[in-house]
Amino acid sequence: MHDPVTALVVTLFSSPGVALLLAGAILLFGIGLITWSSFSEYRPLQEELRERWNLLSALRGGAARAAFYSQFSNLDVRFGGAANNASTSAALVLGWANYRSLLVDTGDNTYATSIRAAEAFDRLDEPARSLEWWANILVAIGLVVTFLGIVAALSEATAAMADTKGAGMEAALMGLLAIAATKFWTSIAGVLASIILRFVARWRRQRIQSLEATLFESLDACVQFMPPEKVMLEQLKSLKRLEIALSREAAA
Repeated sequence: MHDPVTALVVTLFSSPGVALLLAGAILLFGIGLITWSSFSEYRPLQEELRERWNLLSALRGGAARAAFYSQFSNLDVRFGGAANNASTSAALVLGWANYRSLLVDTGDNTYATSIRAAEAFDRLDEPARSLEWWANILVAIGLVVTFLGIVAALSEATAAMADTKGAGMEAALMGLLAIAATKFWTSIAGVLASIILRFVARWRRQRIQSLEATLFESLDACVQFMPPEKVMLEQLKSLKRLEIALSREAAA
């Protein structure tokens, strides 16, 4: 006599075909995740990165910094996602907010910043991260189903041997192996789904990084890069010039 939980597991997994159906469901779920993520995350992010690069590509050249300064209000609206906030990536919006907060007006119709664009924009590879997360989950699901199948097979074999008082041990063991073997298909399906998801995630990350590189290169070309060390050196030079001027005035 099984307890209610074991009885439920035995009922669900007593048929060898159940494991094959679950294995197929795991693979189909993985493929469905790739398709859903493509339309909900990956493609929209690609389009937004290209759109922002197109905005900056017109500013290339010697006057890029001055053009960026004069058109900053419009660029701020577009980069901040105010024009289409329903579909704008949160990582892009937060990255731009972080980047623009460090922009400094130099007083000569240009902006300066202390960080590179790549440092401000973070987690733009979220479409790849989500697939990698699901890759781990599908492996775990496959293993759990396999273990449940093994529990069902062991319970059935134990019950069969108890009913026949050991006379049907060989038949019970054969049934155990036959049922348990089919349950490993769910683990195989989980591993295959994980491999597929990770390959797709890696390919998407490379594509996103390529688009990021072109956007960040254009954005860095539109501002003057002023790291803290350079600012400190400029201040030190100014102090030295001031000290020399004061010394000359005192000597006069």
